[in-house]
Amino acid sequence: MARKLDRVYIVDIEATCWKEKRPDGQISEIIQVGIVEFDLPSGSISSKVSHNIRPQYSKVSEFCTELTGITPGELEGEKNFSQVYDMIKERFPHLKNYTWASYGNYDRKHLKEMSDLHKRPYLFGRTHINIKNLFALKWGLKEEVGMRKALRILNKELVGQH
Repeated sequence: MARKLDRVYIVDIEATCWKEKRPDGQISEIIQVGIVEFDLPSGSISSKVSHNIRPQYSKVSEFCTELTGITPGELEGEKNFSQVYDMIKERFPHLKNYTWASYGNYDRKHLKEMSDLHKRPYLFGRTHINIKNLFALKWGLKEEVGMRKALRILNKELVGQH
């Protein structure tokens, strides 16, 4: 099936992380996923969702809280990855038919790993835009830059946590 090009989905995730070595028995798990549906003809956001996800195989470290702003307490009682997966699939049933994007490849790889871990088909289509790479090409940079630096180049402020 040909890709539909009237919208693009922009995805951002946060995952458990540690300042030093990962503790034995833990894995890096997605603890938050945000999806924006961007309508290309109108140039506007047509839909957006954000879900916190309760980790099943790891704990949110102090370092992770400093980095993401997400505390362990915020995730207590939240849905697990499989439950959030089902919610996203219901809300955006045709994700596979559209191009999607993220800032770098980390989100793409981690979403695939988590889908495999939970024995779920990958929600997203094959066509992925690496915004980090595209930004460097567009601005004639010698290498990819982090989001904060990209925003400084654009003279924009970061909204939220990173």
